[in-house]
Amino acid sequence: MSQGRFQRLREQLEAYGFRPSKKLGQNFLLDPNLTRAIAESLPLDGDSLVLEIGAGAGLLTRELAARAGRVVAVEVDSRLVAFLGDAIPEWEGGNRIDLVAGDVLEHGELSSACLLALRSAGAEQRGYVCISNLPYAVAGPTLTALACAPMPPHELVCLCQWEMGERILAQPGTGDYGGLTVLLASCYGRRLLRSVPAEVFRPRPKVRSALVALSASPGGLLERPASERRAFSRFLQALFGARRKVLRNGLARVCERDPGRVVEAAGLDAQVLARRPEDLEPQALWAVHRACLD
Repeated sequence: MSQGRFQRLREQLEAYGFRPSKKLGQNFLLDPNLTRAIAESLPLDGDSLVLEIGAGAGLLTRELAARAGRVVAVEVDSRLVAFLGDAIPEWEGGNRIDLVAGDVLEHGELSSACLLALRSAGAEQRGYVCISNLPYAVAGPTLTALACAPMPPHELVCLCQWEMGERILAQPGTGDYGGLTVLLASCYGRRLLRSVPAEVFRPRPKVRSALVALSASPGGLLERPASERRAFSRFLQALFGARRKVLRNGLARVCERDPGRVVEAAGLDAQVLARRPEDLEPQALWAVHRACLD
């Protein structure tokens, strides 16, 4: 987007009393080629249902609506909701956009308004994908909520700050590997699509971003009930909350069973008790979690 076009957009938003909020992490992606590339990162067609979290000024929303059968766009900022409410009817495909006003999260889970909109759009019958420019402050909780939702997306493409991308893609034994990494790796295959420079955003963030894709893994955790995924997420949060402690000490905090019996029941060598949780593969941590419940 040229400086002149950005100026016009800013003037339009200011008419609704809008100024970007640092608290909400409002950095708008303004490069039309990149916005188009993100919308085309998944093979969308007339049967596709897309969830977009953080519609912002609607630049990505508009690209998605031109390609998908239905778009559920969630936006928490009431000023942007007012702007979008007036703008969407004028867009090509605007009649295929369901605008949800409010926070996508509710007590750490997908909000009832978001779930209702997805159900109304047929998510239970045809499934859906999520494509979003995620604000950094809520990226982790939002990805957790999506992975643990009763109707999780089968594919995600998210634009996030580089640090969050490193957490999503981290490997065991690295400093970025944590509970979020394990949960997502247990549900999805993960890959980096591209690095995105700060220059394509306004206001310009201080760091680059990452465009990351996640695709449901056959036989992965997404095939388990949502209650099991939530329980595993809580287990991981508690276990990794004792970071730098070896597995034996961590299990003593989060599990009522004897740590030695737990790893034996999980089919692991007793030597793992002397290792840290961040050294274990996701499959091993899932086995440990299940053994704690037996």
